[in-house]
Amino acid sequence: MAVLVTSRPARRWWGIGTLLLAVLALLSAARCVITMVYLGFAFRAEVNPIRVPASYYVFVEGGSAPFTSAAVALAVAALAVLAGMTWAGAHISGRPTVLLGVWSLCLVLAAIFPTDNSPDITSFSGWVHQFAGAGILLLLSFAGLAAAPRLAETPAWQPVVGVVRVMSVGALVLTATYLAFRVVQLAPDAFAAIGIVDVGGALQRASMAFQIGVVVALAWHLLRLSWQSLRTTAPEPAAVAEPPAAC
Repeated sequence: MAVLVTSRPARRWWGIGTLLLAVLALLSAARCVITMVYLGFAFRAEVNPIRVPASYYVFVEGGSAPFTSAAVALAVAALAVLAGMTWAGAHISGRPTVLLGVWSLCLVLAAIFPTDNSPDITSFSGWVHQFAGAGILLLLSFAGLAAAPRLAETPAWQPVVGVVRVMSVGALVLTATYLAFRVVQLAPDAFAAIGIVDVGGALQRASMAFQIGVVVALAWHLLRLSWQSLRTTAPEPAAVAEPPAAC
């Protein structure tokens, strides 16, 4: 009688699911980066990337749709990483999950509700954008720093802990510097007279680059773990049991 040897099919399909989520996260993050680089070059005359925050692309003809799609793509990347890590058994429940989820929501809100195209914020949309923007600049750094010690408890996730910490701290430092330079925007001529120019736009973009780095680092490591899991759970050839010995 033939006896089939199983190969843990449920675990294999689980690995395929986390692999697809990792790929989705990496592609979505790449879509965001490529779009933002395009906007920086295509509309550099209308929106100075050194001084003006990226959210002002929505006021440029042809810039609103790409900016919105970039923000949504980054939110998709973060949520895909969060789902994939959870399915892969990473211990990030609690504060890291909440912070990363709220950060993704802030990205969507900032894309849906544009800021006011003036120095003063007077509209409901403008205030929603300001609060969402603050969440974007701060929450992912705190999520990464909260997740790092949790990930360090699992040997499979330890290699990415250092990168997550460095990227999170880097984003936090750049965000703090950006917030400090918001003072320059109150009196740019006075600060220019003493040699201090507004580089808030560059600082904001640099902070976002570090935050995207956190998402990409986690997604890439999830991709590696998922691929290794699939290789170790590859189907084994069917085996035929030997007939019982004759009595």
